[in-house]
Amino acid sequence: MNLIEYLQQQNAIPKHKADKFIKLLEKYDENDVLYEEAIYDIDLTNEEYEELFEDLEKESFVDSIYIIKCPYCDSLGNTYVEKFDIPESDQCRFCETEFNHRENYMTAYRIYFNYKKKVDILTDLGEKINYNQDRIFEISDEIRALEDTRKAIQLENIKFATLRNELLVDKSESKMYNKVVEKYKDNKVKYIGTLLYMKKSVITCLECDEVYELFQIDDNYIGVCSKCQNQIGISFK
Repeated sequence: MNLIEYLQQQNAIPKHKADKFIKLLEKYDENDVLYEEAIYDIDLTNEEYEELFEDLEKESFVDSIYIIKCPYCDSLGNTYVEKFDIPESDQCRFCETEFNHRENYMTAYRIYFNYKKKVDILTDLGEKINYNQDRIFEISDEIRALEDTRKAIQLENIKFATLRNELLVDKSESKMYNKVVEKYKDNKVKYIGTLLYMKKSVITCLECDEVYELFQIDDNYIGVCSKCQNQIGISFK
């Protein structure tokens, strides 16, 4: 039973007043707040008002809430669901006047219509299946995109590892390493092989046709002929 059905069957107030209340509720949605001023138009007596809303609260169609109202500027302040939570006194957040909150509040009601939604089980299940299938296709596309990205990164890593292995030649293979270290003993010397970085080519000496060995001296690069020891500078752009 929903709130409207309950009002049509209740005995706390006369039918014509119940009809006026139902008409009033057409303006409200689930969880809206119903203020006392709106209820005045139904012309309920004090006894009818108390009995009706006591019954509605017992049936979980409404919850009482308490809203602070400033006696100086009539502004509404904080809302409380229990009276004992209301502070004894505090300032108005609008006019900043301090007043007794426990003596200046208004009662209102949060409404729960409790309408029961009629669901076609087969239709609802079909919608969920269609949604899940669409989501599966989306996830499959995302997985393919991630896999393509992974393969591209893997290929780059292979290229990098290959190049690194070509460049990282052990210094024991160098014929000139010891002599270069001795010549540049106050500098940091690193043997980097014979392959010119990123060009996959070598430099040969024009005088004796030997391959230049490449070294890094601190932040500079040189080539040294392993036969005639001719030395050249190398600049990477």
